[in-house]
Amino acid sequence: MNKTDIPLSVVILTHRKDERFVQALASAQPADEVLVLDFDSNNYWPSLTRQFHFKKINQSGPIKNFSAVRNLALKQARYDWVFFLDSDEEIDPSSWLKIKALLGSDFEGIFVRRRDVFYGKILRFGETGRTRLLRLMKKNASQFVRPVHEIAQVRGKIFFAQIELLHYAHRNISEFWTDISNYAKIEADYQSDRHLPIWLLTVKTVVYPTAKFVQNYFWRLGFLDGWRGLIYAVMMSLHSLSVRVMSYENR
Repeated sequence: MNKTDIPLSVVILTHRKDERFVQALASAQPADEVLVLDFDSNNYWPSLTRQFHFKKINQSGPIKNFSAVRNLALKQARYDWVFFLDSDEEIDPSSWLKIKALLGSDFEGIFVRRRDVFYGKILRFGETGRTRLLRLMKKNASQFVRPVHEIAQVRGKIFFAQIELLHYAHRNISEFWTDISNYAKIEADYQSDRHLPIWLLTVKTVVYPTAKFVQNYFWRLGFLDGWRGLIYAVMMSLHSLSVRVMSYENR
């Protein structure tokens, strides 16, 4: 596939071998450079190379510090502007003209909108209903912090753009639970809750998951997404509970 003239590096971190990664890779093709950091995904790369343009950088998995990996990718990127795309996301085709126009702006970072798709439907409420992520940035003004649920920090002017991503995070509840368990372990290792007095950690174990459910299902109107909203609210509450349980184990 021919490259376009959009002077941008798109970075994709992948450990998965399924249609979601192929979809993400396809959606990144308008960029002049596509960097794929591969964490033992075992994709059939000769076939993908024939279909798409990209540069693969081999990494050993699993990812234990997402910020460190993203900061490494910033150094590897050829262009000043870098777009971070997860391997279960897709850049909306209509967003590319907006992206191209913003590359000539005097901003250093651009927030984009991400919409979660769960069991074939976009979630419009709960904590995922209005997700804004700092994904498009100038590499020399940016860095990531936190090993999981990483945060991009950009030195300079920030803009909120009408650029959209579709996020196909969880194909089913079983996969949802697996992801929660993996992220919760990294989060528990990062947090200092294990150093709290046992009574305080117990209080957080009861209060935080309950508050998370109430926030997502009621305060952020997750119930309007029907049974999908209920599942999301329950699973995010279980994530909060898992972090505290693993903090007990780390004591």
